[in-house]
Amino acid sequence: MKIYPSLLASVLFLSFVCVMVSALPPLTMDGPMTGPGQVRWDSDLGVPLVWNGGNYFMEGDSMIGGNHGTRVAGNAIGGCKPLPCKVLWYLNGQGDPIMYMAWPPKVISCVPAGACEANGNAYIWHMNVVDWGNGSPGSVAAWSMLLRGTPNPVQFVASPTLYFEVNSKFVNANMVVTNGTVFIYGTGLYRASPVYVAMVPAPQIENKGAWRYWTGSSWGEGENVAAPIISTKSGEISAIYSAYFKQFVVSAFDFSGVPTCYMWRSHTPTGPWSRSVIYTDLEPYPWKAGLSGPYGGYLVPDQGNPQPRMFMTFSFWVPYRTYMIETDLSKIGTGEPVFMNAYDLKTGIQLTADTPKTHPYLHYKIDTGVRNDLWSRTNQTLIVDN
Repeated sequence: MKIYPSLLASVLFLSFVCVMVSALPPLTMDGPMTGPGQVRWDSDLGVPLVWNGGNYFMEGDSMIGGNHGTRVAGNAIGGCKPLPCKVLWYLNGQGDPIMYMAWPPKVISCVPAGACEANGNAYIWHMNVVDWGNGSPGSVAAWSMLLRGTPNPVQFVASPTLYFEVNSKFVNANMVVTNGTVFIYGTGLYRASPVYVAMVPAPQIENKGAWRYWTGSSWGEGENVAAPIISTKSGEISAIYSAYFKQFVVSAFDFSGVPTCYMWRSHTPTGPWSRSVIYTDLEPYPWKAGLSGPYGGYLVPDQGNPQPRMFMTFSFWVPYRTYMIETDLSKIGTGEPVFMNAYDLKTGIQLTADTPKTHPYLHYKIDTGVRNDLWSRTNQTLIVDN
């Protein structure tokens, strides 16, 4: 058995959170945010954040040469205005990401898990992996923390009081802000956890003592009282309040069997939940060459827009890339196609049958396959609404 020391007693951790990360250049969204050089890296996750008049996206480990290549950054951030759009990334002179947060001590991966805007600040939930195990669901050891971001220049600092220890119930988490309250939807043991929910008044988001956890019948104190609100075996999780549905919406992959991304909806933050299938991985292990390992399924907040158009981000372990998907929620349950368009998140290139021919960056033969595969799989499954 591996024993992980208490983070509270970790002098290294406390020294880390007291140091502010170097400021990024001012963000304008109206011009290039990137440095000189050719973009040469691939990455995953695409965690969305609506903040400071624009759409931001955070990526995880950024690699040259795919998921087992050379890591050039542990996280990346970029932004744009109306969607769909070309995300402009903060890059250095080599064209590699400028990390918005450095690794804490004794952490081997430090990746975004969720984000929200509250009190004029951006908040990013970070999963910090200390042991990837064998990579299978339930074998990963990680802890989490909250970062606070301020604009112009963009910079982030970790909260010294808001973190959760290894394999708590909120290792991955995403946040929904509505009517002055932040609801935090979390999962614990990576890709082997049900969903839990906590709440806190927005002005007290960094005060862990003010958090309350849903016990199954009421809001109680202390993470230990939190009861599952959704039965699943999940890791990455997304949550928004949908102006179109007028409901809380949670999405996550369930890894209890064939990896399947679900969308759960409820008129209250705690359920009961209806469920729709978004995406089913029809090629589980052994994965086919070129396209494999879907995960993520992050919902982009709609900013109160009641139109049925919604954007999501999906990642694939192979080719280790993030795609932005444009959907039409009005088609759910009709038998008509729900997915409208797909874009490569890093470049903004729309995926079409001729994409690999017209854009050398998309050199993988499967880029068209990704589009066709997303269409065939999702438009067969998203019509299910039970």
